[in-house]
Amino acid sequence: MRTYEQINAGFNRQMLGGQRDRVKFLRRILTRLGNPDQRFKIIHIAGTNGKGSTGTMLEQGLQNAGYRVGYFSSPALVDDREQIKVNDHLISKKDFAMTYQKITEHLPADLLPDDITIFEWWTLIMLQYFADQKVDWAVIECGLGGQDDATNIISAPFISVITHIALDHTRILGPTIAKIAQAKAGIIKTGTKQVFLAPHQEKDALTIIREKAQQQKVGLTQADAQSIVDGKAILKVNHKIYKVPFNLLGTFQSENLGTVVSVFNFLYQRRLVTSWQPLLSTLATVKIAGRMQKIADHPPIILDGAHNPDAAKQLTKTISKLPHNKVIMVLGFLADKNISQMVKIYQQMADEIIITTPDHPTRALDASALKSVLPQAIIANNPRQGLVVAKKIAEPNDLIIVTGSFYTIKDIEANLDEK
Repeated sequence: MRTYEQINAGFNRQMLGGQRDRVKFLRRILTRLGNPDQRFKIIHIAGTNGKGSTGTMLEQGLQNAGYRVGYFSSPALVDDREQIKVNDHLISKKDFAMTYQKITEHLPADLLPDDITIFEWWTLIMLQYFADQKVDWAVIECGLGGQDDATNIISAPFISVITHIALDHTRILGPTIAKIAQAKAGIIKTGTKQVFLAPHQEKDALTIIREKAQQQKVGLTQADAQSIVDGKAILKVNHKIYKVPFNLLGTFQSENLGTVVSVFNFLYQRRLVTSWQPLLSTLATVKIAGRMQKIADHPPIILDGAHNPDAAKQLTKTISKLPHNKVIMVLGFLADKNISQMVKIYQQMADEIIITTPDHPTRALDASALKSVLPQAIIANNPRQGLVVAKKIAEPNDLIIVTGSFYTIKDIEANLDEK
């Protein structure tokens, strides 16, 4: 049997996400496997920003309620296996290889393993592994879009969640909020118990999501943002107020928290959770790598995977509320993103900018290409070197932000233990 390393290195790395025939193609394989996705309850999450925070809080909350929970998320920051977890444990290399082998033995006769792309393979392995692990719940994040995303091969999920919708992946999903909302709305299916929509959506997005929910005969709840004041979440639910420590930075977390509370209230009403304590415990302890993640003080250093203009605006809003003297930014982008708009946003906020090349083999924008739009910026060979440069020029009361892409922060994340 091939090893995990051999299998993962050999995957077809084409990006076919968003192609309309792929979901149908993958469903053939899922049927041959006996529809493993139907052996557990699924919360399926689509959205432009907020999937990771929302998914993590829901997954941790269900775990704290005593359930066995699978979690599928991307991208991984340090180890690819972070994408598939059961109760916080990464899929083992042995289980990955065995699950891959099982799926290859069930492929239709006209298909070869190389016909399936890397994200599609991870999706299939995740669904089969969660079934084999007998999870009660799976929290599954879309990779890209919704309708044509590989994760949408699942049958109707128990709950669909759509987080904040903004412009991203416009070449694949379309150039308008309406087009992107249509793609995200594709995860709403007849048979789903309820759809939850994050607060503060643009009018076009709200209209499209509502229409899709009505077509599929699924109830829709739009969440209300919750208050976060001085490191405490103040939850208002069913005429009760709960105050609990909440350490996640970011003004946008009030929206993600609102979505999570709305879903949890639905579970509580259905007696799938018997108290609010599992969620309150989650909020007091939750940490999310790569999302407003503070890794040092004096000067404070924050890693954030903001990778589109909407996330960049949210990041700068949060920075404006943090105590600081100067802002020093280490920036690295993927070439297929809306770089010009993100650069404009960050130029207004940053006093010093260091540009670098993210850790991605094919999609990284070389720092030298950024120099033309950021002539004053300092070039660093890689994100780690960029952080070293930032620390050299920073005073104790300055603020260092490393951002632009998850692939910019992953190299730093991987080496945190060495500090």
